[in-house]
Amino acid sequence: MKLIDEKIFYKMSELVEQTGLSNHTISFYSKKGLLPNTYNTSKNMKYYPEITVAVLNLIKYFKDNLNFSIDYIKELFDYYGIDFEDRAELILQSIQMLSGEIKNPISKKDLDKEIVKEAIELDLVDDKDIYFKTEVEVLKVYEELRGYEVASELINEYVTTSKKLALLERELSSKVLEKTGFLPEVLVLNILNSFKPYIFNRHTIIEFKKA
Repeated sequence: MKLIDEKIFYKMSELVEQTGLSNHTISFYSKKGLLPNTYNTSKNMKYYPEITVAVLNLIKYFKDNLNFSIDYIKELFDYYGIDFEDRAELILQSIQMLSGEIKNPISKKDLDKEIVKEAIELDLVDDKDIYFKTEVEVLKVYEELRGYEVASELINEYVTTSKKLALLERELSSKVLEKTGFLPEVLVLNILNSFKPYIFNRHTIIEFKKA
């Protein structure tokens, strides 16, 4: 570890130790433009900013848990303009990447105007010009659901519950930040990608078994 302008930097060997990735893999990611710029000394020694550990953990998570290719991760990083300076912002951007795959873009004008308008009013999707795969799937599901009377109550409950959970998640994040000084990015993604969906679906299964 080295302090440069009061900021922490790591050598390659330290990145390997902290992430479990090989120096070859880390160098490959760096060449792909997936990592922050390094600090190079006069002795041609490279030092990586502290946030590099978080970035590597995110890349590893996307590859191992979501089967994202390196090229697609690069595409995501470019699309969301990954912030290599602010760890909290980096985690927020990673949540966006987790929530909405930037695949199969469809223009708003090519979608059913009434469905999109209603979905926006219900706070199911954002109001924007281009929608991607996950958002289009949400719109399609909503279009099918709206034909059932009970669906309105279900959709409203989904949105209301998600907002309540979001407030609790933000409160938890603030407390973790206050206590430790940083947010564990992999824990955040695990909560959103597996922990929360599992609990929701588990209780759905339990309820269906009662029928």
